[in-house]
Amino acid sequence: MRTLKKLVLGETWWLPLGIAVVLIIGGLVIRPLAPALWHDAGGFLLLAGVLAVLLSSVARSATRRE
Repeated sequence: MRTLKKLVLGETWWLPLGIAVVLIIGGLVIRPLAPALWHDAGGFLLLAGVLAVLLSSVARSATRRE
């Protein structure tokens, strides 16, 4: 839990940059190319992207400590 707290409070740039990339890709790429998909599943796509960034961020911090 301590690692997650450190990540969320900004001791790394990986998490904020990753979330920014997910939002940019979602808003500027997926939404214009597939508006129906975005309307139906946009929230789930954003959730999946944010979870992927969070998991990769935790994995990166765990490998640094080993």
